[in-house]
Amino acid sequence: MSVVQQGVIRTPFQLSHSQIACNSTYVVLPYVRTTLGVWKLDQITAKPLSLEGHHGRVSASCFGHQALPTLLCSASDDYVIIWNIENVFKCLLTGKQITGSVIGTSLGHINYCSFNLDDSLVAICSDRTVHILHTHEERVQSILEGHDSMVSCCEFCPHYTATLVTVSHDRTFKVWNVEDGCIVYQSTIISSSPFISLAMSKAHEQVAMGTADGQVRIYDMSDGNDFRCLHELDVPKILSKYKETALDQRENDSTNKEPNFVSSRPSWQKQKMSHDQKDDPTEGATDLSEVGCSIIGLFYTYQPLTEHREDNENQFLQQSDTVVKDLLASQPTLVIGTTGGILQVNVKTLELIQFTDFQDQTSVAPGLGSLSTAGCYAFCQPNPSQVWCVVGSLFEPLVYVLTETIKSTIGNLPDILDGSLSLNESSPILSVLSSAPLFPNSPLKAELTPKVKDATTTQKGTKKMVMAVATKGQVVDQPLTFKSKVRSSGYSAESPRRTMFQPKTNSSKSAPPTKTPSRLSNRKSAIKEYAMNCGSPSQLKEKLDIAEKPAAINKIQFSGDGQYLACALANNSAQLVKMPLSSGKGTSLVGHNGAVNAITWSHDNQLLLSCSDDKTSMLWSKSGNEPIMEFKTVNNNFSIDKDGSTAKLDKENPMFGQEIKLIQFYYVDKFILLVSGNAFNMYKYHLDPTKSDLKRYKTNSRYKIVKSFQMTEAQQITALSAINSFHSYLVLCAGSNKTVEIFDMNAAKSVHCFQDVHSAKPAHVICQNQGSSYASHPATAYDMFLTAAANDSIKLWDLRTKSCVRRYEGHSNRAHSCGLDISPCSKFIASGSEDRAAYVFDVRSGTYLHKLTGHTDVVSDVVFHPMYSQLATACLDGGNKTLY
Repeated sequence: MSVVQQGVIRTPFQLSHSQIACNSTYVVLPYVRTTLGVWKLDQITAKPLSLEGHHGRVSASCFGHQALPTLLCSASDDYVIIWNIENVFKCLLTGKQITGSVIGTSLGHINYCSFNLDDSLVAICSDRTVHILHTHEERVQSILEGHDSMVSCCEFCPHYTATLVTVSHDRTFKVWNVEDGCIVYQSTIISSSPFISLAMSKAHEQVAMGTADGQVRIYDMSDGNDFRCLHELDVPKILSKYKETALDQRENDSTNKEPNFVSSRPSWQKQKMSHDQKDDPTEGATDLSEVGCSIIGLFYTYQPLTEHREDNENQFLQQSDTVVKDLLASQPTLVIGTTGGILQVNVKTLELIQFTDFQDQTSVAPGLGSLSTAGCYAFCQPNPSQVWCVVGSLFEPLVYVLTETIKSTIGNLPDILDGSLSLNESSPILSVLSSAPLFPNSPLKAELTPKVKDATTTQKGTKKMVMAVATKGQVVDQPLTFKSKVRSSGYSAESPRRTMFQPKTNSSKSAPPTKTPSRLSNRKSAIKEYAMNCGSPSQLKEKLDIAEKPAAINKIQFSGDGQYLACALANNSAQLVKMPLSSGKGTSLVGHNGAVNAITWSHDNQLLLSCSDDKTSMLWSKSGNEPIMEFKTVNNNFSIDKDGSTAKLDKENPMFGQEIKLIQFYYVDKFILLVSGNAFNMYKYHLDPTKSDLKRYKTNSRYKIVKSFQMTEAQQITALSAINSFHSYLVLCAGSNKTVEIFDMNAAKSVHCFQDVHSAKPAHVICQNQGSSYASHPATAYDMFLTAAANDSIKLWDLRTKSCVRRYEGHSNRAHSCGLDISPCSKFIASGSEDRAAYVFDVRSGTYLHKLTGHTDVVSDVVFHPMYSQLATACLDGGNKTLY
């Protein structure tokens, strides 16, 4: 049990809507009428220290931020008093009278008070105004007014000492500069319910605000970001989902046997039918949300930086993995106090870590049965693994002192990164880099070897090449192209040729060799390296309209050497553009009878794959505009007749029944992965570029299916990703059931499934860190992958921890499939958006760095250049831009 009750304190009145105070050593509560009591946390059952000085009821109190001296501010309708706790205990030992310093009188009903970082100022919230008082003298520095309703909370920013944030019942917040006496920012009406809680993060420049309807909004406080909203957290929705999951788990753990459910429906409908016939699992979730939806307390915890163990030997050979360690090492937690329980939420991912439900007797500590509804909270963190929660009851004059353990979302991170510890003994750590050898029956050993003709067949073929002699009255077919010389009439023999005169034209300069420049250019491109410390693209460089008529661009991708940009269009064609875009050179790949959904490059940058809504896929050469091979049937294309057309339909080798949405090369161009419906197929293939001069439409290239993998619980595969730049066993698939499934192609089975990857809709894109030929990364960097879904944010996942490690918000994505890409330096993330802009995020922060505007329609896809710090964007109206 993570929540432990340390004691219960009885107060003279109910403390609902009152501010109580605690720090790592003391807790302060009303003791007798107008007297305050000071308890030590380790002696919560002992008699408290009494502080007398107020003539009215104390409505707000808070501790200062400095360790010595420990200052306490207590406020009532008559006085605002500052107490020095160390001097109070000295007076108690010496028998002197205990007194405090009065710094304010008759300020009205006080709702909240807060110290600044150095404890020199204190902010007092009184009705609609905020008074800034000096702590060492009775003097008002400034009075802040502007809210249209009662100011509920105020906090000084720990990163900018002169910045004060206030929230009000008028559903707005304001940012003030108390030194200059001016307002920095004021928001519009944000919520339908008033703001009633506020918390500042000491580790990050963020502020969290809670409302009465259970919404938590986190805003960016860093300079220059216009106080944009980073995250929105719907606590009632989280509680409802938690209740549903808990009920399902109890049903699975129950010993009562239920009748077996047999259905002839597909697997993706079978689960829904069985779920509907049971009792509604959401019953009671509504009651839980109604009891515990108001956010009356917020607190940011801190986590010490985890030092990653490194081998000091040969450190100069190791790449820097600071980005990965920054993403995984520190996982701060936001503690949310509601009227019905306490939640622990991961700040980076906004995922629920732990929930203590006051209504559930099995999840609370003994003695908390009477605490059904909380009225106020105070938090402190004496050590990194524990939080003290002081909870005042809403209906009774009781205060419960609790300790709650902070659960880590990753576990023992250094051991996990080193590979010496697994999160679960039954599930080994997953990694994109293949470390185990191929199994004897591994599908990755499959190869398609063409049959070699024997000697007799070759001799016959040679005889066929000899021109046949026609007998009398017989016509023999002759080739259109003659291999041998044909004598023209009138010439019996060829006269010898003499060289009469040949001028010497290369005396000054020798002619350059033809093959040397290409070798030098390849050598120069291989020497180039990606600038790892470069900035993110932010300015428009080039613009090009791909199609003559407006046509949506579904997918774009750079070749591995960055020389070409391939575009998949909705006008049944694909475009191959030579870089730079200003050159205007390119090739049109025409052959599909439907919109081209995706296009991808091979590892050697010589081949391309395209797939379309016409239920076919085509393999192209970079140097030609005719397809080398076409995928029409599921199993193979061996049934092509002599005329080059497909033979009669074969039940054992049917045509694809659904559109082909995704396709790509895999295992360093050895295989091809193709997605149709809820399955993806792995094909081996053999390319024969030779063609007959008479039958150019006939192809000699062949493909054959190796194995088909199916997501049984999903109706359709919505995204696919696999590494092709090196040998990797893992393939990632996203399904329409909101899951992401990991397949081990070496073992030919599914090894892990991420449930509920996105809450609103299934992921429409999976983006892995593919790296670049011009950049090197540590092995840990390739185990990260991104997912995005409509009506949700971008999420960064780690395969080793099997969890989400970061969340990115700020872009607009509600209906369309907007693309994602990771920069070759692994520091930036680019995303398309529906507000006619592209967004560039920093991997280590949750907000965007640049908003690239100027597009005329929805930005459907983005891709980074593999060699330079450039970004290409595509629109649904056919516009294409390159930004740097």
